[in-house]
Amino acid sequence: MKTTKNPWSPFWLKGSAASFLDEKSKLQSYQMRKFWSQCMRDYEIKQPVVDIGSGNGVLVQWLTKYAEDNDVKLDVRGIDAAELNSPNPALKLSGKTPYEDFTLGGNRKVGTFVSNYGLEYGDLDAGLPNLHQQLKRGGRLLTMLHSDDSVIVKNSKIMLDLIPSLIKQLKKSVYPLQQGLLKEGPGKLSRSSLQAQDALNRFARKNERFGAFHAANFYPATQHLLKLAAQGQRQASEKVFDDYLHSIELHRHQLNSVLRATQNVSDTEQLTEKLVTAGFKNIAITTTEFAETGIVGRFLAAKK
Repeated sequence: MKTTKNPWSPFWLKGSAASFLDEKSKLQSYQMRKFWSQCMRDYEIKQPVVDIGSGNGVLVQWLTKYAEDNDVKLDVRGIDAAELNSPNPALKLSGKTPYEDFTLGGNRKVGTFVSNYGLEYGDLDAGLPNLHQQLKRGGRLLTMLHSDDSVIVKNSKIMLDLIPSLIKQLKKSVYPLQQGLLKEGPGKLSRSSLQAQDALNRFARKNERFGAFHAANFYPATQHLLKLAAQGQRQASEKVFDDYLHSIELHRHQLNSVLRATQNVSDTEQLTEKLVTAGFKNIAITTTEFAETGIVGRFLAAKK
């Protein structure tokens, strides 16, 4: 992924914890943290450890906590192509650092590369050979990859299907109604403004039981900006409209990147071939399912 116009930079700059955590995040965090703790026990972990596509450092934090709890010395840091703003300044994180050309500097080598849904966002053809080159002899690549069977990917597809309708309603119904309220007032709406209001109400009723519709925060955002418009607060109302439209369009880019990343590693045979070409050996790709959350991952382990 390029370091410019990275769709995830705004997400991380807000201080977000992880893109794969949702309303079930406590259970997800527990399960994934437990999984990675077991990985630390199952594999010989050479140091330093570098997390690929770290975001604001949730995996770095988990591994740091594992080291503290088990009295293990662990030098772990994270890199990401996007700009970062971790709420935990103690973590060693480097934003705007794509793994395709990453080096520790000073001829130092990495002991273990790890990643929790990060490797697949990069250019595998350029990135895998570099990771192999940067590893110490006997070093490992341990990564959790997106799976088409995961609720993360399925929900991304559902939201992507909904977003065009949200944008259409914003432009065709919400905007005309907003402008009508600002110009005419709530008690003097023209026929066209009332038609826009009716269309918006029908759209909301149609989708009121749809989980993705609620996840998109369409109703509270539009109600807020229309309330401001009814109060004559033009600048505030138009800002809410612009900000929400921008957030939806940005989210579409983020979701598209999730699907592209998943496709990037969906073919096990092709992925294995890329790893072999890069020089990796002892390659194993297995499916891991996290019970009750619907999250499914494909765990990749390879060695130099």
